[in-house]
Amino acid sequence: MSKATKKSLFYALGALALIVFAMWLRYASRYFLHTPAVGYLRSGIYVFLFAAWFYSICVRIVLVQVRRYLLAISALMVLWILLRSVKFSVDNMDAERWLWYFYYLPLLFIPLLSVFVSLSLGKGETFRLPLWTRLLYLPTLLLLLLVLTNDLHQQVFSFPSGVLTDQDYRYESGYFFVLGWAILCAALSFFWMVKSCRIPHSRRIRWLPLIPFALSLAYVYTYVRKVHWVWVLAGDMTVAQCLIFASILECCIQCGLIQSNLGYDELFEATSLPVQITDPALCPRHVSVAMQGALPQGELRHMRQDTIRLDEDTLLKRHKLRRGWVFWKEDVSELNRIQQELELARDELRDTGDVLAAEKAQRARWLKLTEENRLYDMMEAQTARQIVMLRGLLAELQRTEEPDRVRRLLGQAIIIGTYVKRRSNLIFVGVQRGAISVQELRLCLNESTENICVYGADCRALVKGEGQLTVGQATQVYDLFEAVVETELESLRALLISVEVGAQVEAALCVSAAEPLCGLCARFPGLEWEQDEDGLQYVTQRLEGSRG
Repeated sequence: MSKATKKSLFYALGALALIVFAMWLRYASRYFLHTPAVGYLRSGIYVFLFAAWFYSICVRIVLVQVRRYLLAISALMVLWILLRSVKFSVDNMDAERWLWYFYYLPLLFIPLLSVFVSLSLGKGETFRLPLWTRLLYLPTLLLLLLVLTNDLHQQVFSFPSGVLTDQDYRYESGYFFVLGWAILCAALSFFWMVKSCRIPHSRRIRWLPLIPFALSLAYVYTYVRKVHWVWVLAGDMTVAQCLIFASILECCIQCGLIQSNLGYDELFEATSLPVQITDPALCPRHVSVAMQGALPQGELRHMRQDTIRLDEDTLLKRHKLRRGWVFWKEDVSELNRIQQELELARDELRDTGDVLAAEKAQRARWLKLTEENRLYDMMEAQTARQIVMLRGLLAELQRTEEPDRVRRLLGQAIIIGTYVKRRSNLIFVGVQRGAISVQELRLCLNESTENICVYGADCRALVKGEGQLTVGQATQVYDLFEAVVETELESLRALLISVEVGAQVEAALCVSAAEPLCGLCARFPGLEWEQDEDGLQYVTQRLEGSRG
């Protein structure tokens, strides 16, 4: 038998002994101890019992809602005993009558609060009674008001003699409403208690709360049948009803239907958690087997935080209770192991990330070089003809000693070199942006015309319009200009190029030179060429519209 069970049994036997002693005092007051002190002593015993139960409820019951209802029930029981004791000790008819009327305050509210308690049986800490239960207060208060105002209407008790006294009265219809409501509430509370005694998902029943219920039925039967020894020993209906209600509710506490802080000894013997409960002075009250001895009080007093580290793998934690502290040890070795694994994984990922970053940088560099090589190959392929011309001009320049010829070869090399530079720039811009602006084409033509002017020919470029050109449009206009210049390089005297960008791109060149340009029609499809009587040649190329 556990320590908690022994303690509960000891308290129960003590309460039973006091009840038996109070019953003996009732018997003695009837036959040989005819003194008021006996009645006062008996009332004091019951007041002590219900006050002690009140205190135990404050200490034991966990659920706040249920604890409030049970405290109210125990307080009403104490009030009922006090009202009864005072009533029989005063010698004033009006005071006796009003004390009698106030009997119905606990008589009505104890069954009602028992209904609320029975609805909370077996529920969790977050359970709250539904709102409709508050409506039960209304008929209870109305019936209590009906009793307290009985002197005005006499619908609960009537007095045939005309004297308002509890010695000579009759029950009226209002009394049966009051009694019926009290019986209904008591029946409902007992019904829900019996229903809650059924263990879910099984055929087993918690019998402990049903024992005092059965005893109460037997008591009511013997009281109604006016069994002499029952009347002598337990004829006080007020005390009997209070004891019956209190015993039923206490049985619900003992069997676990009402959650309490009982059973710590069994819990601490069965649990594998190192837990210790202390009083406010940090003296140990309950220590689990896994704790391997109570924690030193000096160590507990020096705790300044709710969590401290005892060693690498153990934490000591605490939590404030209503009447003390709870301390427990928490094993964090598994968390430390997982943390170490995570740190190793992090280091591995970091190393892998560094390798991947290096590979990514190397691949980006490789892609950049590949793209540069592709662009250089493209530039070389598209300017191969001009590069060959430059090599030929430079070779001839090395062999020539005549100053005029040298100047002329240098001018041609500058014109060809400008084209190679600007043509390569168009390739870069086209790859980066996907299109070439009209301004970029204008800059290309202006630089080439300036170098042609330095070469000795009169050259101008007019570019009208704004927006974007496709790479093919821009390069085709510039290639046509260069083809005309290269064809007439030795005999070029004057050149005018006009480019209009609108619904379509139109490039028109007017050339004064000796070499005919009709051969360019084969290189540039759609090219129009004509020559007037003065020897001026006109070349026109029309392309698709610009990109905007």
